[in-house]
Amino acid sequence: MKNIKFILASLVAVAMFASCSKPANEPVDTPDTPTDPATLSIDDNYVQVKAAGGEYYFTYTLENPDGNELKVESQYEWVHSFDLSDEGEVSFVVDTNTTGSQRISKITLTYGKLKDSIVVTQSGEAVDVEISIDFEFDINGPYVRMYTYPSPEGIRYYAWYYSVKGMETALEQSPGVTIDMYLEKVIEVDISEAIYYGAYAGYSAEQAVAEITLVGPSYQDFELNGNTEFYAFACAVNNQGALISDVVYTTFKTGEVEKSSNVLTLSNVDVNTDRVSYEVNATNMDQYATIVLPAADVENLTDDEFIAMFNKIDGYVSYLNFGSCSKEYLLHMEDTDYYIYYFGYEYGMATTEIKREKIHTAKYDSTVVPKFELTLDKVTHYRVKASVDVEPETSLYYIDVCGVDETGDELKETIREAAQWYVDNGYYNNIAMCYRIVGSKGSKQYEFTGLYPETQYRVYAFGIDEKTGEFTTDVIFSEVFTTPAVKVSESYITINTDKYFDGFEVVKKYPNDFSDADGWAVLPLEVETHGDVVDYYYDVYVGDVTDTTYPTDDEIILDLVQYGKRNEPITYSYCYFYETLTLIYFSKDSDDNNSVVTRVPLYLDPDQCADMSEFPFNPAEATAFKAERKFVK
Repeated sequence: MKNIKFILASLVAVAMFASCSKPANEPVDTPDTPTDPATLSIDDNYVQVKAAGGEYYFTYTLENPDGNELKVESQYEWVHSFDLSDEGEVSFVVDTNTTGSQRISKITLTYGKLKDSIVVTQSGEAVDVEISIDFEFDINGPYVRMYTYPSPEGIRYYAWYYSVKGMETALEQSPGVTIDMYLEKVIEVDISEAIYYGAYAGYSAEQAVAEITLVGPSYQDFELNGNTEFYAFACAVNNQGALISDVVYTTFKTGEVEKSSNVLTLSNVDVNTDRVSYEVNATNMDQYATIVLPAADVENLTDDEFIAMFNKIDGYVSYLNFGSCSKEYLLHMEDTDYYIYYFGYEYGMATTEIKREKIHTAKYDSTVVPKFELTLDKVTHYRVKASVDVEPETSLYYIDVCGVDETGDELKETIREAAQWYVDNGYYNNIAMCYRIVGSKGSKQYEFTGLYPETQYRVYAFGIDEKTGEFTTDVIFSEVFTTPAVKVSESYITINTDKYFDGFEVVKKYPNDFSDADGWAVLPLEVETHGDVVDYYYDVYVGDVTDTTYPTDDEIILDLVQYGKRNEPITYSYCYFYETLTLIYFSKDSDDNNSVVTRVPLYLDPDQCADMSEFPFNPAEATAFKAERKFVK
């Protein structure tokens, strides 16, 4: 723990107030028994204070005192430590203003029922301050709660973390730069970005800075890479985000990450000249990674060295998965060894055995002309599934859907122009690379969406030379097909809303699963499917959304597909008591037809909650969500 002592500079002000003469009271009959009422007045009702703060005073006149107690108080805590020991004078202390903005407080002097006040205005000029911040940490594996205790307590500051290894690398690349200098630059960049992006959300600079800074003793929760050293650092800033102190920092280290019971297996590996596709099967939903790398780059790496390399890959999160998945990677070299890696991964560490399988890409033969056969598998009102058989499997080809009147030459020209545009605008180095990205290889099934109902189409394909980008075959067309008309599906879902529960009672019974349910109505939502249901969507909206003229069913369907719950068989919705709500849901069948949109009005009364003995299913089986969303067109 690093303790940094501070000295807060103070400036003692010189006398700056002029006395204001007040009318004298009439002489009293006897000194001990005044006949005239007491009067109280402050001689000057305005004090200007420098940003550095310090000790100041004001004077007052009290005539004909009658035995009451003289009291003084400030509107804000940054004016404090009042001293009334000298008759006719009140001294006080003003803290250093680190906000960067002018601030105002009122001081009120009271004597019995009499009172008078002055206004203290403090400059917002930036002031450098010396701060002390103590750091404390609660660490559980990769989970870190970082406590910060600043002195002075009222200081505004930015606090965050930075990898020790990342710092070592940065300093190696920046001769002459110290840790303090680098962390100052990190803070400046973070605050500048917050202000820049906050402006798009309508935030002022002060509001943006307030969003990412702290005041007083605080804590922050982080999920970091396991078994890794970090710097914790902080620096005082003003309201505009300017740094007004030195950076203080210390180090901490995260713990180990728990191992996963996930069993990963590899299947359906298909290797071509410049790509590989495969499936990873997982036994649970723990996170894992899968990536394909040249064998020459990883052949001799230990597991620790491989994980260290993986952690440094830009965009490595794109290689992370939950549950079984299908993958296709475009490779750069034909006739070359690669490894498919697959392994449990959390917070920078492997949580299962690191498995890998060596593959070898095929060699491309440009002399062979590909042959295609197209088969239509399924047609609905807005999509078509089609299978392609191609020989040889190493052939590169382009496949898509088109209208019945488009010719092969027209299609080729359109695609050539589009590819050239991408090359000319810097997306790809050459047209052959563009075709390799948008093209396909191997015999497989494809799905094309965005079709219109009751319209004629064809699927088409043609070969491409992957080295030159030249077209190698004529366009091959499927038979003409007509998309069917849209109809209402006979399949549907139902969701029962008969019972809901008091959130306070739910927390008592399930404190770990429903820790945040206090004060809500907990509404269990269990979906029951009827017939050929492939997908379904639902949500609980705030307000009455039962009028089908607005929003229409089409508008609701679009909203639910974008933002609603999809294919979740069991959830708990946290709902408001005493407020109108609407549960809305619909389903799709295998022919892409939607069911009727069902709208269920809800009004949950706390006096009508079901008994906890009727709570329907295990909390571990479902997720919870808060019903706070309104329909916005």
